[in-house]
Amino acid sequence: MRPAIAALLVAFGLVLTSLPAHAEDPVVVDLRIDSAPVITVGDRVTYTIVVEVDTGAGIALAAAGLPPEVALVDPPETTRLPLDNGREQVTITFQLAPFIAGEVFMPAMPLRYTNPDGSSGIVQTPSSVIEVTSVLPSAGQVTPRDLKPQAEVGAAPLTWPLPALGGLIAACVLLIITALVRRRVVKYKITRALQRVAVLSGPEDVARAALDAAGVRFTTTGDLVAYYTALGNAVRNYLTVRYGFPAFALTTRELEAEMMRLGLDRWQVRVAGGLLSQCDAVVYARYRPAGERADADLTAAYEIVEMSRPAEEPAHREEVPVS
Repeated sequence: MRPAIAALLVAFGLVLTSLPAHAEDPVVVDLRIDSAPVITVGDRVTYTIVVEVDTGAGIALAAAGLPPEVALVDPPETTRLPLDNGREQVTITFQLAPFIAGEVFMPAMPLRYTNPDGSSGIVQTPSSVIEVTSVLPSAGQVTPRDLKPQAEVGAAPLTWPLPALGGLIAACVLLIITALVRRRVVKYKITRALQRVAVLSGPEDVARAALDAAGVRFTTTGDLVAYYTALGNAVRNYLTVRYGFPAFALTTRELEAEMMRLGLDRWQVRVAGGLLSQCDAVVYARYRPAGERADADLTAAYEIVEMSRPAEEPAHREEVPVS
């Protein structure tokens, strides 16, 4: 009898050891915010999130879950450090840029994870606040200053080759002035496009302003990853606000299924799925589309937004072409 009981206990132990270990959910262990002592509109703020996960688990920031008052400057960088308990410490670092003055509330940021056993979910960071200082005086207006007195320049030595040297100097000055003017104009357009987001009322106008800014920025930088990240964020934020479901936290396939469940227009579902799949391919798989395709994808993003605009709220801005 006792040998049978011993054999049964051994068999039971073998069964227990053969069962797969249940994955533990990720745990956010630290959130650090690094910035200059005084933050103004457009300054970069570095966020560092430290998460403890099971070894081999995937985890990433759902960038579309960021509030519309800030923009993701660069794709997040991730580093991993193995721990002694079969877990890993994952550090996610990214930079944000606020584009409105005042107190910017940063809600809990969603991190989407997938455990080695196939289970997945979302874990959230603590909320935070960014204090953005306005560069305008308290009165809200800037008083222009008087011009400085003109400098007195002596006559050139008679031995200078005046005609040739004067022409060279004039050409250099013209090139410098042209480059500075163009840079200021482009920077002004981007700043104005970003600042419009904070004052617009409807979700369609907010989304269009974000798409306008993405198009203008792409014409100057040519950064496809930043461009398609901005397109995907704008569309996911818009769908979240307009239809009341967390589009920013869903995969493209899950988002399409949820739009179909809500009874949305099939063409809008198809266009949104195609655009977000293109965004995923560029951002994560490093696919590089042609310039004509980049322009067409911006048009598709505008179309997704305008499909559900209420009839009494006509669009009042033109698309921003990219090249």
